Amino acid sequence: MKRKTLMAFCLALACLAFFEPMPAMASLPVPVEPVTGCVKNANMLIRDPEQYRHERPLRINPCSNIPFDFSGCDGKLIRATGGIDLYNGTFVCPTDMEIIGDCPSADETALQNKATHPGMLTEAEAEKIVWDLPEVKAFATRLNGTEVHPFTMITGMPDAKAKPGEPAAAYEVYVGEDQGTHTVRVMTFLVDAFDGKVSFYDAVTDRVIPIEEYRRQVKQ
Repeated sequence: MKRKTLMAFCLALACLAFFEPMPAMASLPVPVEPVTGCVKNANMLIRDPEQYRHERPLRINPCSNIPFDFSGCDGKLIRATGGIDLYNGTFVCPTDMEIIGDCPSADETALQNKATHPGMLTEAEAEKIVWDLPEVKAFATRLNGTEVHPFTMITGMPDAKAKPGEPAAAYEVYVGEDQGTHTVRVMTFLVDAFDGKVSFYDAVTDRVIPIEEYRRQVKQ
């Protein structure tokens, strides 16, 4: 009888260990590394190490027992150690956080991009192309007088080795609504980093289409 009771106890312990809750929002295993990046709208845009520099901004997902000062870090360049979950697009459980300074200005970033990728448009130039689109202008106008603010954000960088016209040679530009507590994606455009040609990402069909095709669809 005692032997059966002991076996049941051990089995219960094994089950508890097996079903131990995993950290929310992470697909394990994820690399945990010290990184340097810019915090903006609760997102982390990693600038170092280089291997993550061209990834989209990662949503900061703090651990419940380690608070993260979102307001104090917004617009700041920070160094922190955390889980880099590219699958879910999150920077998980940042620790050892240190503020280095302010995020680089658009001009500083443009100079860096020009030096690294001569002949390519800068991030600021790609975003300006998107802001000048009639669809984006109309979207921004609709939000006038509301508490919701339009914004754009680079969520994909061109591959430095890509050739003009290749899909990899484009900036991905997120157009969204900043609703204060969260952001909402409204449109996604791709801007060729060499000639500025604009395409539209159709989330319904999960494909990139020429902007002319998107405009024909909207008119129908």
